Amino acid sequence: MAATPKTGAVFFRGLSSGRLYTKALYNADVVNTYCRLDNGAGTPGATGGENYAVFGEDVALIDCSFVTGIVDTANLALMLDYSPTGFLVNWATSVNTLPTRPNFNIKISKGRRISFMQVA
Repeated sequence: MAATPKTGAVFFRGLSSGRLYTKALYNADVVNTYCRLDNGAGTPGATGGENYAVFGEDVALIDCSFVTGIVDTANLALMLDYSPTGFLVNWATSVNTLPTRPNFNIKISKGRRISFMQVA
C-alpha cells in the first residue's frame, strides 16, 4: 500500500518557565525514517524543517495530535540524540479527533536532540 504523508503536532511544556512549545510534525509514513519538525519556518514538509528539535530548558512531552490516515507505520519511537528511549507514541490513540487521547509527561533535559522515528 502506498505511503500517505500526514501532519500533526507535538507539544512540550518548559519545566522552568511553564511555556508551551508546539512543533508541527510531518510524517512521510515510511518505516524507519524520521519525522520532520518545524524549525521556525512554518509547517514542515518532505524537504522542509529539521528531523529534530532542541530546547534551551528542560521540557516534558505532554501531548501528540495527529491527522488520521496513516497506512505503513503504527508508532513513533521517541529518540534522544538519535538513540531510542523506549517510549512509543501510537498513531491510533493520538488522533486529533479523540477527546480521550493520552497525555504524556516524558521529561527531557535541555539541549538534547528530540526526534521521532516512524516504526511499524
